[in-house]
Amino acid sequence: MVTYYSRFIPDVSTITYPLRKLLRKNQTFYWNKECQQAFLKLKEEISSDRVLVPFDPELPVTLAKDASPVGVAAVLSHIVDNVENPVAFASRSLTEAERNYSQLDREALAIIFGVSHFINYIYGRHFVLITDNQPLSRIFHPKTGFPKMTSARLLRYASFLAGFDYTVKFRKGLENQNVNCLSRAPVNQNCVSADVSINDVYQVCASAVFEISSENLTADAIIQETEKDQELA
Repeated sequence: MVTYYSRFIPDVSTITYPLRKLLRKNQTFYWNKECQQAFLKLKEEISSDRVLVPFDPELPVTLAKDASPVGVAAVLSHIVDNVENPVAFASRSLTEAERNYSQLDREALAIIFGVSHFINYIYGRHFVLITDNQPLSRIFHPKTGFPKMTSARLLRYASFLAGFDYTVKFRKGLENQNVNCLSRAPVNQNCVSADVSINDVYQVCASAVFEISSENLTADAIIQETEKDQELA
């Protein structure tokens, strides 16, 4: 992760030197005071405003995800001048049942986790979903049909994602290191199944719709907004 965001960290080579020495061939691994200080400094830099940016609804949004045998993770980012700036990170451990999933299903679960976790940022606006799994980039593509042998679990996930405005972008695993490391060292917390997450999201979406004031939904307002839409007008 530090390498991925090194462009934002000043003097990163000096900070990481004690840690990089440990990776040398035939080097005895000894975690000394210098290594600990370097580690803490990197944690501070990664969470600083030089790396993390506040969410801006006017900027393009990407959601990268990954899954490992032990966890799932997601990174919400903005694209500013063709540079990926992270907004927030998230991860969680897998339940015992989820650890028995195939890798394809775990990768799909990571998508559901990311979308559910960051729903307040992405619901109702377009975002780019980044995956390093080529089959999922086709299965969950919003403009393609499902393969005949798609499992019931993936169909359920796809039905959930149909409520969001997104495009899918494939990224090679080696270029997805910012989220890959999170899925391999997930936050150890009480885990909930994807089905529970999906139900929670449905309730949030329904609440958002029902909370809209009826005074704003007059017939004239609907006509005016419809005329502004190129497809509906």
